[in-house]
Amino acid sequence: MTKQIHEQLINLIDNQSLEEFISLYSKHSSLLKSYQHTELLFRSCRLGLLSFVEYILNSKLIDINCSHPSTGYPLLFISIRSQKHDIIKYIIQQTNANINWSCQNNGITCLNEAIRQSDYSTVMLLLEQGCIINRSHLFGTIIECFRQRDKNMHPLIILDELINRCPKLINEIDREQVTQFILNRSHYLLSNSNSVVCSLLEKFSLNINYDLVNEISLMSMKQNKKVHRTQVGIIGCGPSGLLLGALLFRSGIDSIIIEEQSRSDVESNTRAGVLEQSTIDLLDEVDINERVLKEGIIQRCINIQFNGERISVPITEYTEGKVSTFYSQNLVVQDLIESRLKTNQRLWFDIEYARIERHDKTDDGQRPLIKFRRRNSNKEELIECDFIAGCDGGASKCCRHSIPKDEIRTIRKSYPYSWLSILVDSPPNGHEVVYSFDKTNGFALHSLRSPTKSRYHLQVSVDDKLEDWPDERIWSQLNKRLTLKDKSWKLNEGAIIHRALFSTRTSMTIPMQYKRLFLVGDAAHIVPPTAAKGLNVAVKDARILAEAIIDVYDNNTFDKLNNYTDKCLIHISEAVEFAIYMTSLLHKLDLSNENNEINEFDEILQRARQYQFQHSSALRRHIAQMFVS
Repeated sequence: MTKQIHEQLINLIDNQSLEEFISLYSKHSSLLKSYQHTELLFRSCRLGLLSFVEYILNSKLIDINCSHPSTGYPLLFISIRSQKHDIIKYIIQQTNANINWSCQNNGITCLNEAIRQSDYSTVMLLLEQGCIINRSHLFGTIIECFRQRDKNMHPLIILDELINRCPKLINEIDREQVTQFILNRSHYLLSNSNSVVCSLLEKFSLNINYDLVNEISLMSMKQNKKVHRTQVGIIGCGPSGLLLGALLFRSGIDSIIIEEQSRSDVESNTRAGVLEQSTIDLLDEVDINERVLKEGIIQRCINIQFNGERISVPITEYTEGKVSTFYSQNLVVQDLIESRLKTNQRLWFDIEYARIERHDKTDDGQRPLIKFRRRNSNKEELIECDFIAGCDGGASKCCRHSIPKDEIRTIRKSYPYSWLSILVDSPPNGHEVVYSFDKTNGFALHSLRSPTKSRYHLQVSVDDKLEDWPDERIWSQLNKRLTLKDKSWKLNEGAIIHRALFSTRTSMTIPMQYKRLFLVGDAAHIVPPTAAKGLNVAVKDARILAEAIIDVYDNNTFDKLNNYTDKCLIHISEAVEFAIYMTSLLHKLDLSNENNEINEFDEILQRARQYQFQHSSALRRHIAQMFVS
């Protein structure tokens, strides 16, 4: 009952049906759990619906300073990030709103976010209400001075306001540190970066080193059609490469991305996308959230079925408000590409070949070097950079293969079966994914692509070919594997518009770094598909690498970069372990039906795992947590 009411309220928010929302909410709000009130409030805020926000807050069932279930950000912070100015103004005017909230993990504040958005009006509102200014706000404003994007208000004006209101910060700041911070972000970003540097140094009353400033001008002049200079060279335009570039840009660090395929090929590469809550949060950090919010299909519950008996796992309830979201990977890529090009960052498609010529910085100051040639061109070009990110996918023809064989090793595990994946032109049966084990026929998965299209996966023999699976056989097997014992659920059959076979395997390359080259995503690891972790693990790699590179430019320390592999292996091994567990839980272990001791032993263990899942709520809670984080 509560679940249905909550879903109805979400739909009313999405449809902006205020009167119906008030009627339903007033009758049933006492039945809702705390995390459900929170989701209603934050969704209303995201969509810019002030009247909904006011009504929910006036009900007194949720506090104005409540936190987002996964990020911990308060409503004011989210409204600033979403640039919903009527909601921002409303919250700031409330006497109980905590305008000086600070994140426990990184110290970020609402004023930090307003500065990052170059939102002068919100900055002024916060300052007028007595918002506390600290040194992070000054450094954040410096970053905004070097970010290339359309700005209604230049960040230098915001910087003036901060300095005028808190002049003592200028005296307390480490002059050498701020000088280096400015210069680290000045190269390659703007054609007039030297003038920006001069303005910043003057505002901080620093002695201008004109040799350094002139060097910036010279670096800009050195740019030519054959030699391109940047801070980070990224090879590969998948989710990990694009997100890495976006995270670096967020911190004022320049990058160039090169990609072998054409833009249309990259953007049309249809792959399933199940986004964890942490992945949605990360896309939000780089302002890629509008289309996900509107078009993503939120998953609050999953179903796992053994031999026709289905168990529902309420992942949102078990995780206090977290969700997973169906949003195709190619849509993620489209959003990231659009954002990058809109902000004039360099992204080049149709690269015929790329080769890493130099992995490290030499004693005479020469930096890592990428050589490449565009398709339909006979001219070689160079990218000179501080660091190289290898984001060129599972084959990794350029990056992983450029590392000497005695410097890395790849661990592999293959399974004796494959997946047949189909996309169907028919609506899903319900809004929840179904994982199914059938002891006779094997594994099947009913997933969601959109309100009008469904995706299915079938366990098949590793030797099977597409022609072995005509439509009739596919639907027959899906019905056998997914039908419930009581026949209360059935497939919505339709035209199969896409089909593909792919192997179930896992691999891990160790270490994920060599000198100043860092492997990211599929270039470093492949995760079995059962738990839908591949994209999510890749973006975690990108986040860790971005944080490490930012630390170099902020603090001149390589500790995080040196520990990149060890840090990544924590979440990679967790994801692989979970994917292997789900694979062994749900697949028929041997499709050949050979009766031998090894198969019999494995089947006994599998039945034990299935029994534990059916009878242990603690185990189901753990699985719910693994699905969303």
